[in-house]
Amino acid sequence: MPLALRPLHPDVGVEILGCDLSQPLDDEQFQSLLDAYHRHSVVVVRGQSLAAPAQAGLLRRFGTPKISQRKEFHVPGTPEIGRVGNTRHPDGTPSAFLDRYGNLWHSDTASDQHVDGVTMLYCVMTPQIGGDTLFASMGRAYDTLPADLKARIDGRTVVHNFNQHNDYLLARNPGSARPLSAADRAKWPDREHDLVQRHPVTGRPLYFISPTLVRGISGYSDEEAQRLSAELVAHATRPEAVYRHKWQVGDLVFWDNRASLHSASPADYQGGQRLMHRGYAYVHYA
Repeated sequence: MPLALRPLHPDVGVEILGCDLSQPLDDEQFQSLLDAYHRHSVVVVRGQSLAAPAQAGLLRRFGTPKISQRKEFHVPGTPEIGRVGNTRHPDGTPSAFLDRYGNLWHSDTASDQHVDGVTMLYCVMTPQIGGDTLFASMGRAYDTLPADLKARIDGRTVVHNFNQHNDYLLARNPGSARPLSAADRAKWPDREHDLVQRHPVTGRPLYFISPTLVRGISGYSDEEAQRLSAELVAHATRPEAVYRHKWQVGDLVFWDNRASLHSASPADYQGGQRLMHRGYAYVHYA
């Protein structure tokens, strides 16, 4: 039986109702979930009791998991799933990766060669104040883009690089990120992608840009590229175009990194603990 859906925002996001992901979905149910993912870019399933192996099993049905290098934050026995938040071990050392720099609009796959990636977050604990996650549709952004902006990006390519993001954080707030050695920087080559793309499943046109990673846009000077990037992201993330997800324990949220941008929002880490189980997978299309 197909899954029941409830739209969360006119442009992006859908909730799946009456679904228990602790048990494997049959092929028809998973196809219904996959269709919702492609059509709405962001999928929310509330009220789950999801062990890490079950989350990893669902992740593998999308594609090839990307294993985090931060092994100390893997869920024991399930390397596909990492812990993100502010929790600590009894000795006071962090038990989860605390990302204080996620409150910037971005795509998790922009620094990868393979841009078709699903990110999956399961909420184990959440603070009472703040910590919402924001989402915007890049397909809707392209649909509503003024004609002059469409003309300026047609046929262009964009170069993303993780080093650019790290440098941005250091310039914005010295000491907020770790300076990278030459050897570390060499691990992150430039990734060049078409700025305007068509989604490989829906065929919907969109633009793919992750602002703090942009190193250049073909045909534009560095300064022009940064101004154009800011203009494109500002259009995509207009307040009326954004879905804000307020987390509840038991929420599973996953999204299409080609077709959406997301941003964290500040959390009051004095007001409670936050713990998410996070997984990524590369989605392979024929």
